[in-house]
Amino acid sequence: MSTLRTSEPLGSIDSTELRILHALATTGSLTAAAGTLGLSQPAVSQRIKRVETRLAVPLIERNGRGIRLTPAGRILADHGRTVVAEIDAALAAIDDLRGERAGTLRLVGFPSASATVVPSLMRALAVEAPEVSLQYREAEPPAATAMLRDGEVDCALIFDYEGAGGLPAGSAFQPLWREEVRLVVSQARGVAGGAADLADYAEEHWIAGCEKCRGHLLSAAGEAGFEPDIIQETDNVPAMLAMAAAGGAVALVPGLALAAARSLPDDASALPLTPARYRTIGIVSMATANESPQVRLAKRLLSGVDGAQWGLEAVS
Repeated sequence: MSTLRTSEPLGSIDSTELRILHALATTGSLTAAAGTLGLSQPAVSQRIKRVETRLAVPLIERNGRGIRLTPAGRILADHGRTVVAEIDAALAAIDDLRGERAGTLRLVGFPSASATVVPSLMRALAVEAPEVSLQYREAEPPAATAMLRDGEVDCALIFDYEGAGGLPAGSAFQPLWREEVRLVVSQARGVAGGAADLADYAEEHWIAGCEKCRGHLLSAAGEAGFEPDIIQETDNVPAMLAMAAAGGAVALVPGLALAAARSLPDDASALPLTPARYRTIGIVSMATANESPQVRLAKRLLSGVDGAQWGLEAVS
């Protein structure tokens, strides 16, 4: 006749007791289970007896020289395996967060991101990881990815017009946003209806920007059936906008660059293209089996930045 007491709430079972039951199911021995968990055999026996008392049901029974779980014990062991795995995963995630909250994050980004996305990242760091020091450098994508390849930075915030081409071997690109490219012209060169077909500007002089932006201009013009007459070149977006407003040339300018400039000159227009053209913004890092806490932190915080405030469309 069993002398076990009336059961207490099932929630009184803790993770150690679930681990013990799982170990018993695996080893079939109190001694072996204790050794697996780093406990003494008497401690394991006592924990099992306490659980049996709480639940008013036996969990183990003798099986020759060993033990085996009763049906109730097997139920707890089977469900406990899932519970313990979830607890371990949660503890590992918390440990990752602790790792993210110290050290130095070395990031490189392009100029228009410096005035928009990076300050938002800095504000998020100040709230979520105030002990992390951000070391930021500015460079256009080709130079930025070279810095990543050479180990000068942990990750790079880059853009690309065709997804993410020309990345260092062994790196991984995580797209974050897509932005629309506009045609900036003087108001006198604008078109009725607000949308511009590049072919209509084949005879214009053009302003080219950085290496990637120049390549995109050449590609877009080629698709429209002409070779652009590039007479001015500058990476300085406010200067580019002022030049276009003056009427001497036109330029293709991405939305984030327009947002970073904050306003157009009074006598300039930024026209959507038909068909529309876009570029992708994302973060690139070296692909490793053990990604650093700082890179994980950068990816997590940048993914949480609301790009809509600059007209960016989130990429899932």
